[in-house]
Amino acid sequence: MYTELFFDDYRLFGREGTKRKYGRPKLIATYTDANFSSDYPSPFVLERDGKYIMLYIGKHRESKAGALLAAISDDGVDFTPLNIGDIGIDGRLAENEVMPLKNGQEPLAIIEYPEGGDDERYIMIMTEAEYRTRYVVFSYVMTSPDLVHWHRRDGELPGFTCEPIGGAFHNASKNCYTVIHRSTWGTRDVGYADTKDFRTFTDHEVCLHQDALDAPLDELYGMPTFAYGGMYIGLLSVYADNAPSRCVKYDSGNIYPQLAYSSDGHHFTRSLRTSFLPEYKGQPSVFWLYSMKERANDILLYAAHSDEPHGRCFSENKTGRISIYSLRRDGFICLSADEKTATVTTREYIYGGGEININISAKHATAAIIDTTSDENDNILAKGHVVPGFDHCDCDGFSGDSTCWHPKFAGGPIDVFTGKTVLVEVRYSGGELYSVSGDLTPIGNTDAARYRLRRAGKIK
Repeated sequence: MYTELFFDDYRLFGREGTKRKYGRPKLIATYTDANFSSDYPSPFVLERDGKYIMLYIGKHRESKAGALLAAISDDGVDFTPLNIGDIGIDGRLAENEVMPLKNGQEPLAIIEYPEGGDDERYIMIMTEAEYRTRYVVFSYVMTSPDLVHWHRRDGELPGFTCEPIGGAFHNASKNCYTVIHRSTWGTRDVGYADTKDFRTFTDHEVCLHQDALDAPLDELYGMPTFAYGGMYIGLLSVYADNAPSRCVKYDSGNIYPQLAYSSDGHHFTRSLRTSFLPEYKGQPSVFWLYSMKERANDILLYAAHSDEPHGRCFSENKTGRISIYSLRRDGFICLSADEKTATVTTREYIYGGGEININISAKHATAAIIDTTSDENDNILAKGHVVPGFDHCDCDGFSGDSTCWHPKFAGGPIDVFTGKTVLVEVRYSGGELYSVSGDLTPIGNTDAARYRLRRAGKIK
């Protein structure tokens, strides 16, 4: 199954009458800990035994002591503090406290690690900074069988230093795990390192930095990243609205999320330069958009949210809570059309059969299948044509909102195109196009020409 998301026009032959926009994450719940303020970069949401476990960083509202805390949910939306019981930690401040966190100590990433077996089912990359003495950060790994009982592996990680925020994910394109992280304490860069065992890591390589399209003085603060639909989606934190200064940027400015994307988990491209969360209005605020979970019908997003600016949110610890959002399937970005008819035409695919799924909300939409195998002598310049019965006028019109509209044609099932190179074209008005998916193999012009010639038996 291949999913065409519309972050850019790389896989399009035509786009008329549309505007690229972010999807619309909808705030559906807020979690607040009665004892702790969650102003720090988190939460980490994982699934265990059919439940959602949320681990988050908090500071005690009275003592200001830091802790890693746990909450549990059946549906990923309604969380309650997880009553852990006695886990051998003296001086715990709450029943849902997993471990104390001293000043400068923060998890970078928590990830399921099936290769670790029962004892190391989950991996935590922990960072510790030494403030005002050596100005350094060091990192080590903690492991757990259940997300509650954590044990530190011996030693620091040789040659690997990092600071939140970031994340780790299984990188299928590189057959490893990739860690997105900042290189050391106090730096504001976004880079990656690869590992197979969370013991040895490749060197830090920068994968994103601010550029001329960013607002003045904006910085890229970090990027939790997740595999999705055959690509990798980065929840990029932008440090914005800093006042001009001749000293360190810390005690002012806001944090808000943009999106970035990658086909290999290493080389990322920036998306729109506005906030992905509509609540950000430039007022003093921090949004640590840190976790993402797919469900059957939507995507859940989790952000620690504070109404204080950067710096002060860590010291005040008054307003921190966790905001939970619902996003439609494939709803990261869309091509929006007004009342006039818009047209989007993909580049070529090798069609493998079965339904083509179109994720769309529109007042009216039709589709067409364009066959580019009509002239097998026309190699690269093969001009596609619409087969009678599969044009827009032959398509049953669609009106409404669906994440899986299957176009039906007067010409019958589209399986007649199996094995051929085709384009998919969508015309619509008054709505948004989010994705096209199916048994589709994207292919470039020259490779498509070679494929057609091989299929015709003219080359090997």
